[in-house]
Parts: sequence; structure tokens; C-alpha cells
Amino acid sequence: MQNLLLFIIIFVSYASTLTPTVATAASTHTPTVLVLNSYHMGYLWGESVLQGIRDGLEQASTPIKVHYEFMDTKRYSPTEIFPILHTLYSTKYKNTKFDVIIASDNNALDFLVRYRNQLFPGVPVTFCGVTRFSQKLLQGQSGFTGIAEEVDIKETIELALTLFPKTKNIALVSGGVTTSSKNNLEQAKELAPLFADKVSFIELTKLNPEELQEKLAALPANTAILYLSYYRTPDGTVLSVPESTSLVATASGLPVFSPWRYTLGNGVLGGKMLSGFQQGEHAAQLTLDILKGIPVADLPVIRSPQNEFVFDYRQLKKFHIQQAMLPKTAEILFEPQTLFYKYKTLILVAIACFVWLSITILILLRMLRENNKTTNLLKREEERLESLLELNGQEKSSSDELILFSVDKVRKLLNANTAVYLTITSGKEVDRYCISREEDASWHTLQKRLRIKDLVSPWEELLQQKKTARLRAENAQTPVVWPLGMNKFKNSIALPIWEREQLRALIVLGDDTVTFSKSDERQLTLMMQGVSNLIQKRRASEREAQLAAELRHSQKMEALGTVAGGIAHDFNNIIGAISSCCELALDDVPKDNPAHEDLKQALKAAYRGKQIIGQIRRFSNRSEAATELVSLPALAEECIQLLQTLLPSTIEIKFSSKTKHGGMLLADTGELHQVIMNLCLNADHAMFGEQGTLTISIEEVKITIDSYDLPHELTPGRYLCMSVSDTGIGIDEALLPRIFDPFFTTKKEKGGTGLGLSTVHGISKKYGGTVTVESKKNEGTTFRVYLPEVVADSCVWSPEPEQSSTQGTEHILVVDDDKEMLYSVHKFLMRQGYTVTMLQSSAEALKQIKENPTEYDLLLADQIMPELTGLELATAISAIAPDLRVIIYSGFEGSNVELFMRQSAEIGIAAFLAKPFRNSDLGNLVRKVLDSQQDNVAWL
Repeated sequence: MQNLLLFIIIFVSYASTLTPTVATAASTHTPTVLVLNSYHMGYLWGESVLQGIRDGLEQASTPIKVHYEFMDTKRYSPTEIFPILHTLYSTKYKNTKFDVIIASDNNALDFLVRYRNQLFPGVPVTFCGVTRFSQKLLQGQSGFTGIAEEVDIKETIELALTLFPKTKNIALVSGGVTTSSKNNLEQAKELAPLFADKVSFIELTKLNPEELQEKLAALPANTAILYLSYYRTPDGTVLSVPESTSLVATASGLPVFSPWRYTLGNGVLGGKMLSGFQQGEHAAQLTLDILKGIPVADLPVIRSPQNEFVFDYRQLKKFHIQQAMLPKTAEILFEPQTLFYKYKTLILVAIACFVWLSITILILLRMLRENNKTTNLLKREEERLESLLELNGQEKSSSDELILFSVDKVRKLLNANTAVYLTITSGKEVDRYCISREEDASWHTLQKRLRIKDLVSPWEELLQQKKTARLRAENAQTPVVWPLGMNKFKNSIALPIWEREQLRALIVLGDDTVTFSKSDERQLTLMMQGVSNLIQKRRASEREAQLAAELRHSQKMEALGTVAGGIAHDFNNIIGAISSCCELALDDVPKDNPAHEDLKQALKAAYRGKQIIGQIRRFSNRSEAATELVSLPALAEECIQLLQTLLPSTIEIKFSSKTKHGGMLLADTGELHQVIMNLCLNADHAMFGEQGTLTISIEEVKITIDSYDLPHELTPGRYLCMSVSDTGIGIDEALLPRIFDPFFTTKKEKGGTGLGLSTVHGISKKYGGTVTVESKKNEGTTFRVYLPEVVADSCVWSPEPEQSSTQGTEHILVVDDDKEMLYSVHKFLMRQGYTVTMLQSSAEALKQIKENPTEYDLLLADQIMPELTGLELATAISAIAPDLRVIIYSGFEGSNVELFMRQSAEIGIAAFLAKPFRNSDLGNLVRKVLDSQQDNVAWL
């Protein structure tokens, strides 16, 4: 067991030496420091001390090499671990010379007092976190200094009695096993006589967790608890700080006080608290002093650390303690943000905007009263007008060229030495600027964006205004420094440029000899207004062109829908005849005949044709969206079938789906279809028809408030994530923030409208989801669409098993202008035993029924015919033969289905059958209508 323990300690200690050093700069001698921590990594007190040490050592003017060792004495007793650590350190550091050793807490100091002269002879030691310190602890050794852990238990008890004046008992909770817990308990017991006339003290020490919980639960109601560390118990249980403090607070339900800051957060109310960070920082400062050459003897032990009153806001609320009852210097942690604090910037900006507007109005009123125009002002006006005329001649130039031209012109107009124009993004950052001097004018891009709030005063304040400002140096030795530090001038004039309440840019002009006047302010304002108006006019023209492109796109889709409807009708007629004849042939050909399998394949191909026609119709359908349960994997497979006919054979399509709950969404099928097709066609364009792979995958994801790698704008819940990836050229990183903007496209020369990805984004947001994009240049792009999942039964369509048709002997009149369809229906019904009369003319059918109204038991008619449609024929015979049952069939699948059904019900149509249909469906429907006496309309 001892050998195993030695191995564990060696492994942990070796891992700790991998901690990065404070600095690695090469020098003739790099100071080396050993930090010896009494406890283990992750222990809150030890971590706060180490953070203070690290921060303090970072203040060194020269690099320092730091070694960290963790003695783990919370888990193993010093008597057991010290000999092992002595052996370990003597082997590990026999060739290492330390300049200073920092000991954290009592056990580390005790170890060094015992073994320093053997392991690290003559090395000075600074310590921190040592409780109950006295010179006796050093046993007369030299070279030791540090900061004592002087916790203020007395003031913490007085604080408890102040906040809870009815307190009659103070319960002292201590593990009673570790050195620190023993010292803390002894210190508290020494103070007990000072409060003997006020409260009684109850010791809860050397108890296992279960025993402690029982004791805490049995405490009287007028009791306050003083937490004195309870991390290691007599039975060997080791508790973390959150576990320990939470156990005490939960089991007792009473206010818990503590003199250590690191115990806050899990039930401790507060106290006069000692900071571990402060202890480590002081130890690091003493170490730096020693490294500077100050003798240890000149650095006395610090015995009076600055303890502070600290409280947990949540516990104050729990025990109904008002903040007015607390000491004035108290610090409150975990306090929620107030409304003003949360929206402080917005409120201040709103107030500032009101002030700016008021100032602007006053300036405009004053300008209206000015009528004293001088000759110089008229000359400047003339120059400005000439500049504006030249500017208007630049209409065909780009925005950058317009701005560069205007900046150069306004610099010359105001006789300035230099002019600079800073562009400001919507995120209030400076990313680009153009600069005009006597010698040249050009645009430049910043390697790193600069935030407005980081601009040196007065530029940050000036940006919040909406008017021109003149800046003048107080003297020649302190010129005004420009933003970015690019220039220094005695005199400067600046104008923030706003557009629709959004800050767009800042223009600054400067010179050492020219003094800018109010007239210069006006010239600058009017010139830049002219530029802004010209740019806005240009944007409006582009917007008009984009709207026209959208209208053309909409008209094109409407025309496509009309064509698709016609194609669907004609193809359904053709496919209906083919499938019906194939079914008839299957009945005639034995199963062992090779032709039987060929006919089955032909029938399967006919149904495949029906699916493709349905896909084309849904893709072109522009009707109002209606939500329904949709299986996203099934819809994606349907789209892939359509894409295989659209995309070139050089593109391989891969599909995968991992959905445990069916992959269901509540959405409009047509809109989801549009999302998939837009993303896939966008991927096709990215691969330019060359060899590539289009990958579509669907998976379920669960988003929680801790999901840092998923879109943060989504509310927690279960989502379907559909990824569409390509191996194309990728998207330029600079364009990624704009790709979902309406009308933004990089494919204008190829007919791109910029509506595809915008539509995908809009539909995703409509259903409570979002879309993200990742792209690498020349590697490919991945779009991910997140949509809320609905846990429900699958809605994927599965074909029903064929049923044998019901036969009969009634007389049926079949009317269809399509010969092939008429032939197949006639033949099938004859096989079922019916007497069948077939006609191609709806007018002839009406004539025969007029001549003999009782001749036929059923009328089976196509809807779309040249003379009379099916509905018109049924309307005409309703008065002649009211008892004649009517079935309408057609390949028509338009958007007016509800109107058609309502009209059908009004004139007594018994059923409607969509082509193409199975012979079995026709036979069953005919038999059902003949046997039924109800005048309801069935849609099959």
C-alpha cells in the first residue's frame, strides 16, 4: 500500500511540474521558485492562494521559472505523507537550485521546517495561509518570513450577534482532523469567554457526515453556526468546500458564518473574511523582495492582513436581512443586476441622443437668424457648389471612389493639411479609413478592428454628437492627437456622419496654421451631406433594380407553376393508362413467365413517374403555407430523387439520417421543400458542375442553456439539425456576415437574385429555428438548419397492400376523351363482370342519358374534357337522372381542391379519384359507390 501511495504522489508531482513557467525569456540567470502547496489541485482555498501567487509573480521585471508541488495533505495525514514526500523531493530536485520557496498553509511550512536544511539548504522561505502562527513554529530556524493567516473570528461572531440579536447559541463546526481545522477550533474556543454572558457555544467536531447532519438538524432555532472548516472527517471522508458548506447550511437551515472568503457561494451567509488571493499576493511580493536582494531578516512576518466584510446576497434575502444593517464597507456577492445597470448604456445613449438633438435644433435656429454674408463666405459657397457639381458627375463611380473624391475636395476647400475618413460598422468598430494629403489620397484597411469606446478622448465623446466640432490645442507643446494616433495637429475639425440613427463614419481634418471657423463647419457639413445623399440615391437605385429582379423571379415561378400543373395533368393521364394496362397484363401473365417480372418493373416505373410529377407540382406550388406534421428525412429523400434528375452526374449525393423520434416537424411541406432545394442548388453552384460530393445529413440535437457550441439564439429544447455540405470553392470569410441578406449575391452574372439563402433564413426563423454556415476557402461549405422537433408518430407514406376488386353486374357508362385511358378502364371493369359502355364525347354521353335516363347504374367520367367537363356533365344529368351515381376522376391536382369538393357535394358527386390510380382502387370505389346510398364526396 505504501509503495502504491508513493507511486501516486510521484506521478502527481511530475504532472505538476508541467505547469507553464511565468516567463521563458533567456538570461544569464533565471530565478527559480518552488511553490509548495499543502493541499491538492482544485481545492478552492489553495487555488485562490495560487492565483494570488501567480498574479504577484507576474509583476516581476525579469522572467521567473516556477515549479508547483501539491502535498495532498487533505487526503493523507502529514505523518503518513511527509516521509514519502521527503524521498520524492530529494530525488526529484537533487540537481535543482531554488532561489526562494513559497509555502502555502501550515503543513507546507511544517514540512519545510522539518526538512528544508536537508532538501534545500540555505534557501529562503516565504509562507502564507498559516493559522495560529507564532515564532515557535519556526523552531529557531532562520530564512523564514511570510504572512500569517489571522482570521477575524471575534468580529465574525459579533457580526452574527448584530444581525441576529436573538441568538442564544453559537455552533462551532470543525472537522477536528486536519491541522487547520484544529487550529481554527482552538482559536474560537479561546474567544468563547468574551461572549459567555451572551451566548452558549456548542462544539460539533470530530463527527462523520451522517452524525453531523443529525446534530445540525437538532440545533435550537435561535442558533447561529460558525463554520471552521469541515473537509476531512474521522472516518476518512474528504469533502470539497461546496459539498461541506452546502451540507452544513442544508442540514441546519440556520445562518452560517465563516471568516474565509472562499467558503461563500453554497450556503454561507458572510463574515469578516480573509482572502486567499490576498495571502498569495503578499507571499509573492515578499518573494520578489528577496529576489531583489533584500535580506530575509529585514522582512518581518505580516501579522495583520486586511480582512473585509463580505456577504452572499442570496443568503441575505433568505434570512430577510436588509443591506442597511450591514457595515458600510461590506461587499455583497451574487447580487442580481438592476434594470438600470443592465440597460445602462441604452439609457445613457437615449439621454445623449436627446441632448444631441436639442443642441442640433438650437444650432439650426441660430443659423436661420444669421444673414450677414461676407464676400469670403460667398466665395466658399461658390467653391462648394463647384465641388458638388463635380461630385454629381461621379454618379457612376463606386461608393469608395465617391468618398475618396469628396474627402480630397473638402480638404482642399478648407485648406487643411490632412483629412481622414473613418468608416464605422454596425458593431461600433472602425475597420477601414481613407486619408487625403497633398501628395496622394487612398483607402486603407486596419489589420485589427478598433472599438469606438477604445478611442482616446475627445474622439469617443465627439462620436456621440451629430454636428461638426472644432478642436484646438491648448498650446503648441500639446497638439490634438488624432484617432489611431496617425497625426497630431494644433487645429482640427471633425464631423460624425449618421444615417437613420446609425453612426456610419467620422471625418477629421487638421492643420497647424489654419484656424477653422463656423463657416468651415458649415462647408464640411453641407459637403458631406451631398455625398451621403448621392450614396443613398445610388442605394435606392440598386434597391429598385433588386425589387424588379424579385418580381421577375416571382413571375417566373408563377409561370413555372402553371406549366407544371399542365404537365402534371397530361402525364397523369399517360401514366394512368400505362399503370392500368400493366395491372391488367399482370393478371393475364403467369408468375413463372419472365414477362411477369418485366410488367411489375414497368408498373413500378409508372408509380415512380407519379411521384416525380407530384414533386414538380409541390416545388412550383406558391399557395399559402399550411402547417402539418412532416417527416424531414422522408421529405429530404423525396428531394434527393428530384435532385438526381436536375444535378449533373459528376456530383455524388450522400444522405444519412439519425432520428430516434421520427424526425417530425410541424411546418409547411412546400416551404421545407424550398429550404432543401435552395441549399442543394446553392451547393451545386459552388461546385460549378465539376466532380464533387453533396452530403445531406439529419440528426437530433438537444439544446440547453449550457450548449456553448450550438446557436445561442435558440430556446432550449429538442431540434432537428439538417446539414448540407459541398466540396466546392467555399465562401470568402469577408462575405459570410452578408450571405443571408436579401438580394446579396455573388452570382449576378449567372442570374443570381440573392433570394435563395435569404428565403432559407426567413423560413427557418419563421418556425422558431435558425441557419448557420461554416466555410473554408477551396475546401467547401456546410449549412446547418435547426428546426424544432415534434415527437409524434411517423407520417411517412407507405403503400397499402393491394386488395382484390369487388365484382358486379351493373351497367356503367365510362366517358373519357383519352383513348388509352378509356381502353384500360373499360377492359378492367369488363373483367369485373360489369356491363360497360364507353364514350369519348361528353356531349354524346349527355344525349344517351337523356334518351334513356334509367339505362345506367353509374357514370364514371374524366373531369377535363373538351365539350363538357366532368362536373358540367354531372350537373346537366342531375335533373334528368337524379338517381344516377357519378364518379369523377382526373389527373388534375390544382390549388382549388376545396372549391372543387364543395361544388361536387352541391351537385351530388359520389366520389373523386385522382389519376393515376390502381385498378384495385377503382374496383373498390365503384363497388362502394354502387352499394352506398349516401351522397357524400370521397377523395381518393
